[in-house]
Amino acid sequence: MADDASFAALVARIAEAAPGLLTRALGTGGCWADLFVERTVHHRLSLRQEVGRGGVGPARRSSRRHVVEGAAVRVPGTQREGFAATEDLSALEAAADEAAARQGPRGPARQAAPPARPSIHLELPADAPDAVAEAEKTALLRAAADAALSLDARVRRVEVAYHDRVRQTLVVTSEGVLCAEASMLLGLRVAVTLAAAGGAVTAHAVGGGAFGFGHFFAHPPEALAREAVERTQRLVGAQPPAPGVVPVVLAAGWGGVWLHEAVGHLLEADAVAAGASPLAGCLGSAVAAANVTLADDATLPGGRGACAFDDEGTPAARTTLVENGILRAFLTDRRAASRMSLPPTGNARRQDYRHAPLPRMTNLVLRAGADDPAALLADVADGLYVAAVGHGIARPGHGFAFDVLEGYRIEHGRLTAPVTGARLAGTGPEALRALAGVGSDFRLDTARGLCRKAGQVVPVSVGMPTVLLRAMQVGRMEEGGDTPRGLM
Repeated sequence: MADDASFAALVARIAEAAPGLLTRALGTGGCWADLFVERTVHHRLSLRQEVGRGGVGPARRSSRRHVVEGAAVRVPGTQREGFAATEDLSALEAAADEAAARQGPRGPARQAAPPARPSIHLELPADAPDAVAEAEKTALLRAAADAALSLDARVRRVEVAYHDRVRQTLVVTSEGVLCAEASMLLGLRVAVTLAAAGGAVTAHAVGGGAFGFGHFFAHPPEALAREAVERTQRLVGAQPPAPGVVPVVLAAGWGGVWLHEAVGHLLEADAVAAGASPLAGCLGSAVAAANVTLADDATLPGGRGACAFDDEGTPAARTTLVENGILRAFLTDRRAASRMSLPPTGNARRQDYRHAPLPRMTNLVLRAGADDPAALLADVADGLYVAAVGHGIARPGHGFAFDVLEGYRIEHGRLTAPVTGARLAGTGPEALRALAGVGSDFRLDTARGLCRKAGQVVPVSVGMPTVLLRAMQVGRMEEGGDTPRGLM
């Protein structure tokens, strides 16, 4: 597979061969079978430049293009799942035989249906990242570095990283579903280190999403450089806050990391089925205030988790999880939906063809409320305002935590001393109950978001308005460690 045309040709060939392949996979029984084919191209560039006594030093650059391509056949059974992956697309029959052997024997052989009404979405815009010359991408990095170096004489180091991804996938199922899709992501990260009394300060800014390269004409790299420099300037003299339980106001957008970690993972059906979610028996019950409506929405334009269909061929959808405070749904893949007698929500996702899909979030969003964001801040006598969030981690059944990169003390409703190096922690049910105010200023953050779970990493987005939580545990960033699930 070398380009879009060749992948489209592959889709046509597999559409003819798929019924035979999947019938072969169902030779030992199995509930159903599917075939997943992928070609993903990653391109990463970086630039690092330091300022010493002799002035600005030479730029250190790197560039790496990486291709992931292959296919997997899967045969879920009543007791176990047969799964086989191969990077050799001429070996699909062998993969089907291997998957069948790993699944069974469990029952009579089944016949796969031919694909009906294929859903093909392989078109990409002219500015898709893989159609852009490396020189143009390098110029993006150079513009960001030059801007950062020019904005403050105290800048001592600039690091700029660019990544794009073009992914083409095909899913064929034994029930006759055939879906093919092309998607893209790009991102730019500018990190700046500033010399200051008492030690250096480092901060970063990011941009991007599921857009073409033209995104950076509307959102130029110089703006990201300015954002990063201004953040370092604001953080000069910032200190970790005293530990304790305080009211917290979280800024709109990327602040939604707390919802992803605190609540989203608890609503993934595998955690529910395993008894690891304290929300398992709460469908139809109130789990939050009436002003809380939370959804996972794979249809949001620009969202990093956006798709036309999931990695099992289920159409993408918006799934309302909590509606006016009432828990309405869990996020499912086909296996979990069948086992739990729930509808499939289109949330089966896999890192690549070498992994079986799992129930995963796509774009988790908290609907805007009626509260004035300024009034939420004014309502806090002594607390913490979180302007920028870093890594988040979650352990369903045990709690969650996320890091504060930029924050401010709230004293009598006003922002005062800058804060950094804090970690906020708690449990999902407690955090939902503490959600006391929901602002009217919803914002979706498309620039960042990688969710780690069970050894797999998938892109996601989060979005929310400014929110007020009446009580959250505040500690030091270094107090926590990594856990099996996380968002970055």
